[in-house]
Order: sequence, then structure tokens, then C-alpha cells
Amino acid sequence: MGRPRVLQILPMYHSEGEKILREGADVIQTDNYSLDHLCEMVKGVDGIVLRAPARITKEVIDANPNLKVISGAGVGLDNIDVDYASQKGIPVLHAPSVNKVSTAEHAVMLVMALAKSVIPLHEKMRQGDYNSRNYLIPLELKGKKAGLIGFGNIAQEVAKRLKLGFEMDVTAWVREYNPDKHGLAEKLGIRIHTNMKEVFEESDFVSLHIPLNESTRHSIDHKLFSIMKPSAYLINTARGAVINQHDLYESLRDGRIAGAGLDVFDPEPPSKDLPLLSLPNVVLTPHVGGTTAECNFITSATVAKNVINVLNGKRPEYIANPEVLISKILE
Repeated sequence: MGRPRVLQILPMYHSEGEKILREGADVIQTDNYSLDHLCEMVKGVDGIVLRAPARITKEVIDANPNLKVISGAGVGLDNIDVDYASQKGIPVLHAPSVNKVSTAEHAVMLVMALAKSVIPLHEKMRQGDYNSRNYLIPLELKGKKAGLIGFGNIAQEVAKRLKLGFEMDVTAWVREYNPDKHGLAEKLGIRIHTNMKEVFEESDFVSLHIPLNESTRHSIDHKLFSIMKPSAYLINTARGAVINQHDLYESLRDGRIAGAGLDVFDPEPPSKDLPLLSLPNVVLTPHVGGTTAECNFITSATVAKNVINVLNGKRPEYIANPEVLISKILE
């Protein structure tokens, strides 16, 4: 039996992952992620590794009935049709949790950048306006209310830093009661809430940490922005499409909320004429929250090892649809 063949779509986040992949498989690389091209390239391979904005759809999966594994290059899976892959018995892999510290640090950085008026003060200094210190007054974070929408791995790391590092009053919204999350929150002195509206109403900083799915797409909209404090800020390091960007733009433009820190957009990359990009009260970064040097190394290595394990008949460390492996065992 020959070596397995893997289609790598776009570069991985670190060369270490590509090295591991090449050691265990014959790798075919492409930077062209058009649907027709991928439907052709996928023929004859055993596995796929991809990163956004490339997408694996039903059409790509159907183009190769012998596909054994699909893996994202990092944490997110919204660019892979996981449901259809599961129907076809194909394991879908990723590397959850490994970026939790990097992304949490980025979210906290956006909170600080907004509170301390870093970007406006920087621009004024570049213009020679030292007097800006007298009219651009930063905020102190101690005692401010932070509302986390979601309380998964990343949100928990954010909570630790805001509560223990800055002595903020932190509340985390969860959809339903979870004893483990409630126990951790209690240890940290963080309140858990199941009413999202109240979290938006009360918070000085709202940080989003929910996955993108059909129930969350565009769910953060004008109804929630309208009940935020005019002095409040929104942070998004989750996925761009959980926000209705038009509603956010209008709320920021009209001063209904004070500002936003955004690392993610819908779509990505955003159009150069996206109205949000023109606003002075927004801090913007190009989806780099989870892509520190350290995280890129760990993520890429984890993804590559996962894929090679599946192709060698071993159980992967991380799998998004474990029911596929269970069904294979029962066959």
C-alpha cells in the first residue's frame, strides 16, 4: 500500500505543520480555491487540509467518494460542510482550544485599546498634538462591567484576565445551565447569566465568544445594540457573521454605542469600502487573534498529526464529529 495523498489548500499557519504532513503523506498544494478547481484537485486524494477562505462543500465531497478525512487548519469549521461530511462517514478534524490564550489576549488587548484611546492618541501624537492628553481622556478598567457572550475555552481565559488582572466585574452569558462552567465561574468570582439582553444592558464592554451557526448568524443586531449603554464598547474575536454589520455600523456612526474592537468580519477579507472601516471609533485587526507565533506552531503541528493519525487508522486527538468514528467501530 502506497503513501496516503493529502490535498493542502492554502498554506498552513506554520511550516512545522507542513513538514509533519509531508513526512507522513504525499502532499498536493494549491492556492486556488475556486469550486471547479477543488472538485478536480480532490480526485484521487485521501485527505484534505484547508484554511479559510477556502471552503469544502457538498460538491467537493461528492467529487471524491473515497475521501477519508477533512481538516481545517485551525479552530473554526464554518468553512466545512460538517453535516454532509458526517453523512458520508468522513471524519472532520480541527484544533480546538489550542488558540484560547492567544485569542483571549487579543480580546483583552482590544478592550484596553478602546478604554485607553490608544489609536486616537497615537494619531494625535503623530500629528504633533500633545495637547490631546487634555481632551482624549482614557478610562480605568477597574470596576467596569464586562459581559462575555459565551463561556467556552476562550471566554474563560478572557474572564480570568479581566477579573483577576483588572478587577473588572465580569458576567458571562450561557444558553443553559452547565455545572462545570458554573463551578469555574464561582471560583473566579464571575456571575453566570442566561438572559443575554440583561448582559448587553448592564455591561461597559461586551465581548463575543459564540460559534457561528444558523442560530447565531447575524443574531447580534440593532435590538441588542439599542439597549447597550451609549458609553459601552463591543468586542468581537469570534466570527464576523454573528454580527449584523450594517446594524453595528449605524449604531457606531450615530453614537448609540461608544466604539468597537473587531478582529473578524463578514465576509473575509472585508471589502475595502466596508463602511465600518471608515469609522473613527473602531479598532480593527485582520483576524489575527489566534495567530500568534506560538499558537501557529502548536495549531499546525496538531492539525498535521491529527490528519496523519486518521490516514494510518489511528484515533485523532481532536475530531468535530466523533459519531463517525463510533459508527465505523460498530460496523
